[in-house]
Amino acid sequence: MDIKRILKEAGLAGNEVKVYLALLELGSVTAGKISGESGVNRTNVYDALRSLSEKGLVSHMKKAERRYFEAASPTKFLHHLEEKEDELRRKRAAFEDAVPEMEMKRSLSKEDHEATIYTGRKGLKTVTEDILRTGEELLVFGAEGKFMEVFRTYSRNWQRRRAKAKVHLKIIYSSSHMEKKTGREIPYADIRFNDKLYDTPSTTWVYGGKVAVVVWSDHPVVTLIRSADVAKSYRMFFRELWRSSKGRLQ
Repeated sequence: MDIKRILKEAGLAGNEVKVYLALLELGSVTAGKISGESGVNRTNVYDALRSLSEKGLVSHMKKAERRYFEAASPTKFLHHLEEKEDELRRKRAAFEDAVPEMEMKRSLSKEDHEATIYTGRKGLKTVTEDILRTGEELLVFGAEGKFMEVFRTYSRNWQRRRAKAKVHLKIIYSSSHMEKKTGREIPYADIRFNDKLYDTPSTTWVYGGKVAVVVWSDHPVVTLIRSADVAKSYRMFFRELWRSSKGRLQ
């Protein structure tokens, strides 16, 4: 069995491998003896010992004012590898959380007319956070209340943050919801109702130079269109729909 290769794959550098294997053979010894057995010069031995100690793979004690070093049990490598796996999982999770926002930044650096599809709750959050960053009025029409159903805690917090940032919201619901909607659950917003607007599985958000069409399900899908012209046409349509709507609530 190629133990040196295995130790390197476990994350040890070349001198660390030599020093650790020398300690396994020698037991509790001084740095000078480790240097002689491993072939690593004394300065580099101390560097390797320091690194191995930080990994929990080497311990030392003092005897007659001299330091003696000893290798930890090879089973320590299992704990070391488990810690590396945990760290890798944390880094992966953090990176996965950051991917939608990085994709958003990447998409914004492209052409003036572009459509990007985001899936899942993280993708949806990428768009809702972009709404706050844009800081312009948000126009909404389509399926009612789905945002609050999918993100109960986050949606309430997001609405408070939106109101605090003075991002005004206008919503048009189907008239079938007039009786149960008071508007109190949504701060800094105007709500109207329209007889010609029917319940659909999707909601349209218009903000800045963008239009987001959200298809609601357990795994939401958002199509984000980045186009000033498209956003302008949707905004004009919304204004016409707003004029013909009724029951303004605040």
